Amino acid sequence: MTQTQIRTGQLAGRTGALFLNAMALFTVTVLIGIVNGLDLVEFSHDQLLTHVHAGTLGWITLSVFGAALLMFSQNRTLSEGELRRASSTAMLSAVLITLYAAAFFLGNTTIRVIVGTLTLAAIGAFYGWALSSRGRVEMTIPHLAMLAALTSLLIGAILGVLLGLQTAGVDISTRLFAGHPATMVIGYLLLAGMAITEWRLVGTPKPIATDKAGVIQVALLFLGGITLMLGILLDVFPLLTLNVPCEVIGVGIFLVRMRKQLAGAGWSSAGSTRLFAASALFLVANVVLLAYLIVNYADDFESVPSWLLFALDHSVFIGVMTNALFGLIETWSGAESEETWVNHVAFYGVNAGLIGFVAGLMTQSDALKHIFAPIMGVSILVTMAVFSVRLLSGGGRRMAAAA
Repeated sequence: MTQTQIRTGQLAGRTGALFLNAMALFTVTVLIGIVNGLDLVEFSHDQLLTHVHAGTLGWITLSVFGAALLMFSQNRTLSEGELRRASSTAMLSAVLITLYAAAFFLGNTTIRVIVGTLTLAAIGAFYGWALSSRGRVEMTIPHLAMLAALTSLLIGAILGVLLGLQTAGVDISTRLFAGHPATMVIGYLLLAGMAITEWRLVGTPKPIATDKAGVIQVALLFLGGITLMLGILLDVFPLLTLNVPCEVIGVGIFLVRMRKQLAGAGWSSAGSTRLFAASALFLVANVVLLAYLIVNYADDFESVPSWLLFALDHSVFIGVMTNALFGLIETWSGAESEETWVNHVAFYGVNAGLIGFVAGLMTQSDALKHIFAPIMGVSILVTMAVFSVRLLSGGGRRMAAAA
């Protein structure tokens, strides 16, 4: 299967900077994760929150912003004003998200609320740029899914700021503790992973006007995230259960639409295609775990076992998002053509480590976690080291110029 080149050069520098910043923050997440997985240190609650937010906001969101810059500037020339707006909002988000992760580590709730509010404003500004770009590009299903993902991110960020206020002592519903992560994981990350995967797997995605199934897919997944959030916040059981058919049908449509690309992914051959395909398959695992959680614990979320939450989180953070983002950065940095060995590390090391680690969580086996957490973590670190060297040597700029 032949993928299209990522044809954009104007934002190459900003995109590379976002990817480098994202990988630097992910390094923090991974190092904490390895030590925690080996049970070598008992981390504080604030340190574990740093682990989570350096991953979800630092690694994933900054990389998603990089993907959005590429996606919404591809094959066109941006005006000076639009270029400044895209660059400034992306860089402002990078600075504030980095400070936000540091605020969690410090454990100061006042600083966390202040920086969180500023981060929310920066996310809103970037979202505004992406939304305004829809009239300047040919909208395809990946574009639509990315906008839906960024919408869910903005909603989740608002809930996150409210949760910060609640933690600081403001009298706000305690249901935010479940509503915020549910919105970020289900409403945001699944759509973002799908957007990036389809964009890179399909050579020329169809315009949304000619792909009704794709529109229904995005609508169902976005609706599923909203119903889950509202069901948790309002304590409405029917809304919680409505999430399951939305997610199952939406992911089912996606897999049917991508069936040819998945069948021809070249699973035994080095290349970014199999990373995108792995991301698509981990969607299935994520939806199965989510359906199990809702069917068994929708009436009492406080009784959800921690292993199930951790398994759900890692299946989407690593399985869906990191596979997709590694595939994108591998292509963008030029490592796919010049450093083929690292693809084996990313594909086999990360995914075997993830599967073993999740199995350890589900069976509550310390032995499995102790074996596979470092395999997954070291594989991620090696992959990011190679990508970083490629980007620092101008790999992304050369790829943009060659396109």
